[in-house]
Amino acid sequence: MITAVRSVDLRVDDLDAATAFYSRVVGLEGEGASLRTPGGEPLVTLSDGGVTARAPRRAAGLFHTAFRFPMRADLADALRRAAPYLTGASDHGVSEALYLDDPAGNGVELYWDRPRDVWPDDLFTAPLDLEDLAAQSTGAPRAPEGTDIGHVHLKVSDLPRAEEFWTGALGFDVMHRYGDQATFIATGGYHHHVGLNTWMSRGAPLVPPEAAGLERVVFATDGEERESEDPDGIAVVLEPA
Repeated sequence: MITAVRSVDLRVDDLDAATAFYSRVVGLEGEGASLRTPGGEPLVTLSDGGVTARAPRRAAGLFHTAFRFPMRADLADALRRAAPYLTGASDHGVSEALYLDDPAGNGVELYWDRPRDVWPDDLFTAPLDLEDLAAQSTGAPRAPEGTDIGHVHLKVSDLPRAEEFWTGALGFDVMHRYGDQATFIATGGYHHHVGLNTWMSRGAPLVPPEAAGLERVVFATDGEERESEDPDGIAVVLEPA
């Protein structure tokens, strides 16, 4: 069974700019194009080989990689670092989230989860009080130990087909649906390990290999090991934790 998102491999059009972004803004550290939190496994591997264009908006592929911080104060620290890049901010009840893009146009979410015992029955989207959040900042320049990728959100061309793959072939459970446009799936009762939507990708092809985007997503499992592709051609790797 899949237990968590382990890492993502991303294509970027400027390796130096992308590395600086994930280091200075997200707060990761590492050598070269492999970035992690202190004492942790690599979360992001970047490559720019053959990439000549930014990530297109209207294509199947990555919507965002969601980096999850352990505490609200950690997200407040991330807000200080990410403020110039913000494209949005929301309170989802289960979590508080900041949205931005990396220099190549790959979507990024920075968030923290509220305790499970206060999660509402369903996800919602409300304005996030950025002033209140910023007041919790400690000024930390880096993401702390325990930061991980809480979920990945994908743009898909056909939602029922994608949902069938992720729930049937990979064993996820449907946790939330937003009409016929988005589905959120998970294991172990989490609010979502994978988001699927067609907001900008219904009927669209996968991001071409010469454009920035998601190269593959790796999931941790309780023992299963295999590689596959989702119906749009997104590489999915399962590795034992």
